[in-house]
Amino acid sequence: HYAVKQGDKSSVKTLLDSFTPEKQLLFLSTKDKKDKDGKTAVQWAPADERKDMDKMLRRYRREADFEVNYGEFILF
Repeated sequence: HYAVKQGDKSSVKTLLDSFTPEKQLLFLSTKDKKDKDGKTAVQWAPADERKDMDKMLRRYRREADFEVNYGEFILF
């Protein structure tokens, strides 16, 4: 939440890149949880960064979900 709140996409990206796809999904599952003030991480992001931050987090979630659920799928 803190890195997103600061609008620091590079820190969020670095953090996510260091996780396995399973850990990325676990981390990203908290994206829509509200804090004590009732706001999500993206809602805390600076206004000019919200759209890009949300887009980046959604892309990571899609890619991690695909890797976890279909990454082992091999065509013969």
